[in-house]
Amino acid sequence: MRLPLLWLALLLLGIRGFGAPAGSPNGLQVLVLPTIQYAAEDIWTKTPNGRGPQFAAVGQVVRGQPVNILVSASQFTPGPEGQVKVTYHVLFTRPDGTPGSRTGELDLISREGGGDPHSLHLAREQVTFIADPHDPLGTWQVVVEATDAIAGTTVRKEQPLVVAADESLQTPLPPETEPGRWLMNYHNQPVPQQLLAALKEIAEHPPAGAKPIRDAENGTWLGFFEQVLTDNPWLLPHLVARLGQAQGRERELLATSLAYAKRDEVSFFKTLPEPAREAFMPQRLQAWPAPTPEPLSGAQLDVLWGRFFASGRYAPLRELVAVLSYYPYKDALAEYRKQEKKPAQLPVEAQKSAVFGAAAWSLRSNIQQDKVVRDYCEGMLRRQELPQEIQPWLGAIFQAGVKDLQESSPTP
Repeated sequence: MRLPLLWLALLLLGIRGFGAPAGSPNGLQVLVLPTIQYAAEDIWTKTPNGRGPQFAAVGQVVRGQPVNILVSASQFTPGPEGQVKVTYHVLFTRPDGTPGSRTGELDLISREGGGDPHSLHLAREQVTFIADPHDPLGTWQVVVEATDAIAGTTVRKEQPLVVAADESLQTPLPPETEPGRWLMNYHNQPVPQQLLAALKEIAEHPPAGAKPIRDAENGTWLGFFEQVLTDNPWLLPHLVARLGQAQGRERELLATSLAYAKRDEVSFFKTLPEPAREAFMPQRLQAWPAPTPEPLSGAQLDVLWGRFFASGRYAPLRELVAVLSYYPYKDALAEYRKQEKKPAQLPVEAQKSAVFGAAAWSLRSNIQQDKVVRDYCEGMLRRQELPQEIQPWLGAIFQAGVKDLQESSPTP
């Protein structure tokens, strides 16, 4: 098992999935959370002050999958001049109860005076757990012992973490799971272990009544798949193995998804075993809707939304907002449609008009539905970080989205 250190410069305000803190009622309190949240730093720094990230717990992993072990403390004792020092170490206990790897002493809190002894602080040094191929399957225990050096007290906290067999990656999505909603909510509680199951579900059960779309033009899924794979490179061998076994629509969709994600790696196909290569090769020369500095299609915007839904990161949303700079062309598509003699190709101005409308509509819709989108956009407006000419456009879209939310929400 590997235990690389992960440095995180965050404060922890919101937590989902934490068990009860360990400690005495009036002394040091310790919380432990295994998590794989991707955008915690963005959510902390790019949203209005005081909202902070929400961390979702991870209860099950497979070998090779990294999990960050977040440790935080409260009710620590300040010294005579306000100084605080809390250290901790982590031990991973195997399912049979024997000890596994153990860290040395790590800094949880070490600072000079001025802090609130009742506030919650994330450890300055963090541990990442990765089960190696030889590590046993079953329920491990993440054991944390934290010591308040000034009070002279030590607190012990245990948190279970299941290491499952690779076969768990083939487990179907939970009953009643709607794939579209699963995808859009993924960033709130990432579950990369379910990627293969979601792909199979989407391939076999397309949304009823939805307009047919070619896999190579399904920007939302392609951007989502690419981002999940980027954040979880440990998934790649599992995806390749499945590609060599899959049939029908599942095989086509997985081959297209991998070809999009690996479109810039021209020699990737050489690494594939023969069955997977046979499925992959027909997809290599697709015209992909990859985002560009000046997008000209709705599918390119969909890729950005897919990347956001997969990670909750700020960058793809900022790129979407940048499209509002097309506002000078907002009427060009309507004017084009009025022409009796239309040019053979849609003019760039009309394309920008269509993309502007798509960006404005999708931003308004997701501001209404998604708290992270809403907070990011409010943060942009408060910081006034946008070019002066598009600040009022986002402001109007934000107000409309919030109004939609208020009108659709039941009165308390």
